[in-house]
Amino acid sequence: MATSDNVIRAGLTPKLRDVPNLVAGLTYNSAHASKHLVEPQAFDSAIHSTLYDPPVPEFSVVRAAVPTGETEVHPPIDGPSIAIVTSGKGSIAWDSSEELQLSEGEVFFVGAGHEVRLAAGGESEFVIHRAFVEAK
Repeated sequence: MATSDNVIRAGLTPKLRDVPNLVAGLTYNSAHASKHLVEPQAFDSAIHSTLYDPPVPEFSVVRAAVPTGETEVHPPIDGPSIAIVTSGKGSIAWDSSEELQLSEGEVFFVGAGHEVRLAAGGESEFVIHRAFVEAK
């Protein structure tokens, strides 16, 4: 369903509910919850960034938590990405000349193939979560 806008409805809607199709698409393999956890890993050579790369090709997230007064560089990613600032204030720079000031709650888009530099600028840690398609 990740790359589709189709929905199999099962309830809580007046629209058509396709329960047989829903049941046919489910798996019933039980496992301990730890089997489904995504293990965080280092994101390239970035010191303050953690990669969460689930076992699906459509989606990865990197969390950058840049301490006050420091910077973090993310290497170019082959696909586009979108990010949200979840804490603090700072800036993002790309192509060594463009810079955008950001604060908590703001969302920004990064085009494919751009190295970005994150700089914390407030009195607290600058935290962003960046979702993208291709993990390195």
